[in-house]
Parts: sequence; C-alpha cells; structure tokens
Amino acid sequence: MKKPRDANAIKKIQDRILKAALDIIVQEGYPALTMRRIASRIGMTAPNIYNYYKSKDELYICLVIQGFEILQRTLISVYEAHEDPFERGAALARAYIDFGFKHSSYYDIMFTYPTPKYNDYVGTPLEKLSEVEYKMSMDIVTLAINAVKSLIGEETAKDEQAVQMRFIASWSMLHGMISLYNSKVVRYTIEDTEAMYEKMITEFLQILFRR
Repeated sequence: MKKPRDANAIKKIQDRILKAALDIIVQEGYPALTMRRIASRIGMTAPNIYNYYKSKDELYICLVIQGFEILQRTLISVYEAHEDPFERGAALARAYIDFGFKHSSYYDIMFTYPTPKYNDYVGTPLEKLSEVEYKMSMDIVTLAINAVKSLIGEETAKDEQAVQMRFIASWSMLHGMISLYNSKVVRYTIEDTEAMYEKMITEFLQILFRR
C-alpha cells in the first residue's frame, strides 16, 4: 500500500499507529513493541508502517513528545492563571495529578516504566528527535522550580540544594499519589481518594513551605 498524499489521511493513519503502539507498551511492555505487532492491531502490513515511521524507537519518541506537549501546555496555562504563589503551587499539583489520571498511558511511559530516555539516544540518528522531548521536559522542570522558589522566599531560593530538595519532595509525593491511584491500590484504604488528595496537597504545601 502506498503512503497517502493527503495530509489529513496521513495524520489519521499516524494517530492509529501511535495509539496501537502506546497500547502495546502499556499492556505488554516496551520490548514487546514491534512493527509487526502494531500492524496486526490496526490491519496494516508491517512494511507499510515503515512508510510513516522508520523504527519502533521513532514511534516511541513521538509518543513521549505527545505526552509532554499535553502536560507542558496544561502546566503553563495553570502557572500563568495564578499570581499568588501558594494558589499557583496547589493548582500546579492538581493539574499534574489530573494529567496522571486522565492520561495514565502517557504518564506511565513518561515517568513510570523503565522505557528509553534521552540519554539512550545521544549519539544515535534519533538524538535530535529525542532532544525535542528532552527540551520540553526540562522546560517543565524549570517552571516547577520557579514555582518552588516563589513559595520559599527570596533568601531561601538562593540555596540551590533547598530548592532541589523541595522540588523532588513535591514531585515524589505527586508521583506516588498518581501511581497508587492508577494501580487502584489506594482505593482499598481510602474511599474518597480525590477528596483526600485535595486535603493532602494543601497540607503538604503548608508543611513543606511553612505557610
């Protein structure tokens, strides 16, 4: 089958390929991802998929880029919508958790599973494509660190280790909350998980940033 020339038709096929690839990675693990397996899921031939993506690694990187695009767009919007540092911090935490809940498949390949990361592609033909994802992820880190700095005050913000510690502590808690929720484990101990999480965000920020 020849590659369609119509841009919309090409985009639809690419989306189908990406969705099938994401499902395989989440359900069976990254090593199980093959062009043949993707083709079987969407009724294409494996050689035809190569008309759209050169390798499974290119497919995977494109998926990660999609996930970071969604997350970055959301967090920037939230950051810009709040002037008060504490309200901004709480809103960013909620937005991150919401992303983890609503886009759990993307979240898993971005933050949970031991899938390839940028350093794995340095020095390879896919380094430049992977740099796109890496830059977005680092921009998100910068945004989060700026939010942390605004919460701890100008003097403490000069202490790089203090900033990093609070950033990692916040990220670790949010990641744990998402992981427990998505695995359904937490629901065995907390009936109203969402309400508990909302309370935890507020109290955690008050404790960690001494408000």
